[in-house]
Amino acid sequence: MRKGKQNSRRARRRVQVRYGVGETRFIGYSGNVSRSGVMVRAARVFPPGTILDIELKFPDHTFRLRGEVVWAREGSYQWVLVGRVGMGINFIEPPEDLLRLLETMSL
Repeated sequence: MRKGKQNSRRARRRVQVRYGVGETRFIGYSGNVSRSGVMVRAARVFPPGTILDIELKFPDHTFRLRGEVVWAREGSYQWVLVGRVGMGINFIEPPEDLLRLLETMSL
C-alpha cells in the first residue's frame, strides 16, 4: 500500500481487530480489508510509520501479524461509528493462510 493509497481491491468486511505496540491491547473493527492491508475503525490511533502488532479475528481463525500505519485520523467515538476516524495499516509479511482467505472474499 502506498502512503494513503490502496493498491489492491478491498472487501468491506467487519472483523474485530486487536492492535498495539508490543501487545494487542486496543480493539477496533475493520472497515475494509485486502491482501495488502486493513482500514481499522477505532478511537485510538497511532501515527503514520508506527509498527503495530495485530490480531484479525475472523469467525473461524485469528491471524497474528504486524503492520505499518500509513494514515491515521483521530476523532470522537461517535465518528468511529460512522467510519470517519481510524487508521490505514499496511500488512508486513502477512501469513499465507490469511492471503488465501482474503482471495476467497470476493476481492
